[in-house]
Amino acid sequence: MSTSEFDKYKVDHLFLLIGENPLPNYIAAQILLKEDGTGYLVHSTDTTSKAACLERMLKAVNVKPISLGRHEANSCVIKDKIQTEVKNILKKHPNHIFGLNYTGGTKAMSVHSYRALFEASGVQNPVFSYLDARSLQMFIDSDNDSPKAEAVDIKLSLKEIFDLHDLRWETEPITDPVLPELAMGFAKLHTDKKVVIAWHWWCDNVLKPGTKVLKKKSNKSPEWEWKKEVDSGLHKVNDSFIVSLSPDIAIQKLNEELKKILTQEEGKTLLENLQQENFKKIKGLCDYYNNLWNLDHIQYIEKIGNLLQKYLEASPTELALKKASEKASFEKIKHLCEWLQGNWLEHYMLQQIQEVSKANPELINDTGLSFKVRDKKKQEEKKDKFEFDVAFMKGYQLFALSCTTDASKSLCKSKLFEAYIRAQQLGGQQARVALVCCYEHPKELEDELKVDTEVVKEDPRIIVFGCEHLDNIQKSIKDWIDENNRYYAP
Repeated sequence: MSTSEFDKYKVDHLFLLIGENPLPNYIAAQILLKEDGTGYLVHSTDTTSKAACLERMLKAVNVKPISLGRHEANSCVIKDKIQTEVKNILKKHPNHIFGLNYTGGTKAMSVHSYRALFEASGVQNPVFSYLDARSLQMFIDSDNDSPKAEAVDIKLSLKEIFDLHDLRWETEPITDPVLPELAMGFAKLHTDKKVVIAWHWWCDNVLKPGTKVLKKKSNKSPEWEWKKEVDSGLHKVNDSFIVSLSPDIAIQKLNEELKKILTQEEGKTLLENLQQENFKKIKGLCDYYNNLWNLDHIQYIEKIGNLLQKYLEASPTELALKKASEKASFEKIKHLCEWLQGNWLEHYMLQQIQEVSKANPELINDTGLSFKVRDKKKQEEKKDKFEFDVAFMKGYQLFALSCTTDASKSLCKSKLFEAYIRAQQLGGQQARVALVCCYEHPKELEDELKVDTEVVKEDPRIIVFGCEHLDNIQKSIKDWIDENNRYYAP
C-alpha cells in the first residue's frame, strides 16, 4: 500500500514510543500523520539521543518530544504525560484525531501508553498501529474493529538509515564497482577451493612481503604495515613496481626458505643448527611446503595470471603494480593490493546485486559498498568504528552482506556474527544479513549462527553463500529476497 492509501488512517496527533531503533517510528510518522499533524516522541532518558535523531529527520512534520525521564515503566507517569498532552490539545482542537504507534519503546511503555490514550477523556476512536518486522506490514487497530494489516511501500536510502542513528561515513560509499569483469573472473575461479588456497598463498607469500613490512609494536605481536614507499615507489624496474606472477614463484620462495634454514650459525654444525628448538626450522619448512603450496597449484596461479594479463596488462611472469593501479584508476598502489587480496569479492557482489536490481527494479532501491562508520560523538574512540562491506535496500528493509575470501570457519563465523549485530542495530528486526565467503560448508555455518542467535532454521533473515554459490550469485541473491517475501507472507 502506498502512503496515499493510508489516508483513511491518518491522524492529527500521533504518539510515537521511542526505543533503540527509530526506524519504525520514522515509517509510522511518514504514513500515519496528516500534512499539518504533530508527532509526539515519547522517550526515556536512555533514548533521548534517538528521539533527537528522529526529530531532526522528520523535517516535514511537526514534532514535540515528551520525556519520561527514568520512569519508562511507571504507569502513573506515562498516563499523566500522555493524558495531559491530550487534554491541552482538545482545548484548542476538540475534533482532532489521535493515534499511537507502539512498535518502539519498552513493553511497559506500550501497555500503559495504549491504556492512557484509550481511556483519555474526549478522544474519539483513536488509531493504534504496530509495524510488524516479520511481514513488513502496518497493523491498524481502530473503531473497535479487527486489526487490519496493510503493506508499507516506502523506500529509504542507505544514507537515511545511517542518518536515523546519527552516524556519518568517513568516506562516501562506493557505488560503481572497480574492475567488475576481472572480479567476475576471480569469482568463477574461486568456486574451486584449490584456487582459494593458491591465491591466498600468492597474496601472503609474494604480494604481502613485497608491499608490506612486519613491525614489532611494543609488547604486541608483530603486525604487517604498508611500506613507506608503497605509494611513492616499491622495488623499481624501469620505473614500474614489480611483483612476480611466474608459476614457479613457489619453487623460488621454497628455495629461499631452504637456504635460510641451511645457513649455519657461527660455531654450530649443520646438524646442531637444525636441531635447535626441537627441529623448529625443519618443521616450519615442512609446514610451508605442505600447507601453503604444492606443485599442483601452479595451474591455478597461471589461470589467475591470465586474467591479470587481460585486464591489468600484466606480463606472463610479472605484474607492474603502478601501471596496473593507474589502469584501474586506483588513487594508490595499496588500494590495488587490497583489491587483489580480497576486496575484489566486495566489488563483485556489488556488481551482481546491481544486475539483480536492473532486472528487478521493484526489489532493490539503493546499493553501496564500503561503509566505514564512526559515531560522530565519539570520533576519537576507534572501538566504536565499524564497517559494512556491501549493503542494499529493499523498500525500507536493510540487507547487509559481509564478504571474505577466507575459508576458515572461525573467521567466517566471527564476521557473520558481527554483521548480524550491526545490521540489527541499524535496520532493526526488519534487517537481513548474509555472509559471502569461501568456506566449503556454508549451510553448516548458517545453521550454527541461527542457533546462537535463536533464529529458527527455516528463517532466511540469516544466510551464508560459499564457493558453490559464487558462479551464479545473482540467482542466489534473488532467491534470498524472494524467500524472505514467501517466509514472512501473512
